[in-house]
Amino acid sequence: MFQEFAVRGDAAGPVPIAGEPATHPAPHAAPHAAPHLAPLHPQEDDRRASVLSYRVEDAVDDPSLQALVTAVSRVLDVPVAGIVVMGLEQHYLARVGVPVVNLPRELSLCTHTVHDARPVVVADTRADARFATHPLVVGEPQVRAYAGVPLLTRDGLPLGTLCAVDVRPRDFTAEDVALMQQLARAATGVLELLRHNAGAGLAGRDVLGEGLRLRRGIDDGELRVHYQPVLDLQRGRLAGVEALVRWQHPERGLLPPAAFVPVAEVSNLVVALGREVLGAACRQVARWRRAHPHASDLTVAVNVSGRQLVDPDFAATVEEALAGSGLPPSALTLELTETALVGGDRVQPVLQRLRARGVRLALDDFGTGYSSLAYLRDFPVDEVKIDRGFTTALGGGSPSDVITAAAVGLAHELGCDVVVEGVEDRLQLEHVRRLGARYAQGYLFSRPRSAEDFTRYLAEGPQPV
Repeated sequence: MFQEFAVRGDAAGPVPIAGEPATHPAPHAAPHAAPHLAPLHPQEDDRRASVLSYRVEDAVDDPSLQALVTAVSRVLDVPVAGIVVMGLEQHYLARVGVPVVNLPRELSLCTHTVHDARPVVVADTRADARFATHPLVVGEPQVRAYAGVPLLTRDGLPLGTLCAVDVRPRDFTAEDVALMQQLARAATGVLELLRHNAGAGLAGRDVLGEGLRLRRGIDDGELRVHYQPVLDLQRGRLAGVEALVRWQHPERGLLPPAAFVPVAEVSNLVVALGREVLGAACRQVARWRRAHPHASDLTVAVNVSGRQLVDPDFAATVEEALAGSGLPPSALTLELTETALVGGDRVQPVLQRLRARGVRLALDDFGTGYSSLAYLRDFPVDEVKIDRGFTTALGGGSPSDVITAAAVGLAHELGCDVVVEGVEDRLQLEHVRRLGARYAQGYLFSRPRSAEDFTRYLAEGPQPV
């Protein structure tokens, strides 16, 4: 069918996916070289850097990806379908009805999907100004219908697309698009394993199968939120809780986050997982505040991933969770790791919006990243959490004493509260008190508890430190 692809796309042999071959201009040289091309992605430099972080050449003709494309072709009854990565060229990793691997960008139907980073559906290409002049529409094979969904990475950037093409005008239903989005998430899960250092600890695991099972677990309400107390050392009482997710797997029992969160990250399920945890935590803490007078000012901290921060609906998700639960914004703290903040300018607006609403922000695992100090300078942070690795080494004049004391002092100078994690014995607690940190959490006070167990814990009355 696509013989012109073969002539124009493969004439010079394989083309590097995202490099800078001498025969091609720089990617910014002619973003509007053809009227049917979409502009480059708004964060094209970041997007291209993300593409370069994958070993996508190892994914060409991957059986799992090919199975996903075949499913699209059969279920949607289209003659052409593909999973593509968009570098300087459009590079097919799996395909049905397309005989080539590389396609020049000026022949790509997917530039609009990559630019928009959201589904693009065209029932009749000749009636759509974006596609009407495309060479593959006005010439052979006369493409008449197109549907594409982006392959969104953990960075929130479009790596490429999953697309379906027909040579007759046709409608793609909302159900068709939803199916393609589900399969695109599965495809991204496969590709995430080819990211440099991304698959650490997942070797030998059926990430695609586990991701699909986790998706069902989220939909079926199998996630459980446990709560670990945070103590106010100045007032000598409970101040808040940290919400920690578990998975009540029907066959494997209660799974800790380390058993499934990495799969959620590489399978692009972390947004859905985080949304469920956030909603459940807000509702539960709001109930405790109403039911227990001594917990009327209880706060909750919820971990947030970088993928959630760059999700365009994240701020609205937080606002809906607060409104639906009745929890005041000041009672919610979003815990951000250094890796969650690598989006820089892309995440600043959402953080500013939430902070303006009264939501508190915390920098988690403080002291473990090379640029934590820069994040304290550049981001609106209300709280820092000292990593448990420093707590374990406290005492005896160790370097951890000096580093932790400096971190606590710096945070206080910047007007931030300090929470010290991993307090496991009385000696560590006394060191934390001498450092001047106001808040602490750890096994000395309590392990994470189920909602039911924590309700009993609260019913016992105020918990003195």
